[in-house]
Amino acid sequence: GKYFFLVDCEFPNRRQFLALFLGVRYHLQDFAGQGNDLENEKELFNLRHASLRNVIEKIFGIFKSRFTIFKSAPPFLFKTQVKLVLVCATLHNFLLFT
Repeated sequence: GKYFFLVDCEFPNRRQFLALFLGVRYHLQDFAGQGNDLENEKELFNLRHASLRNVIEKIFGIFKSRFTIFKSAPPFLFKTQVKLVLVCATLHNFLLFT
């Protein structure tokens, strides 16, 4: 499968890296309220980018509080770390919905 990485302004927009548009509104509070309608596609992209990044940060907050292994960099191979995240997500969802 094809993977993409949601990155902040420290990274350039390039293959598989989805960076926000610089010089365009980005923060969620910038879009809140009346009269703050989207003006173009770049603002829409940045709004979606900010929303998704917000969800990802919340998920990692939950993971770090529930699974202490995420509080530090685990000494495992990257492939093992990916599996660890998937197992913890599955376990979290199982506990949440049972």
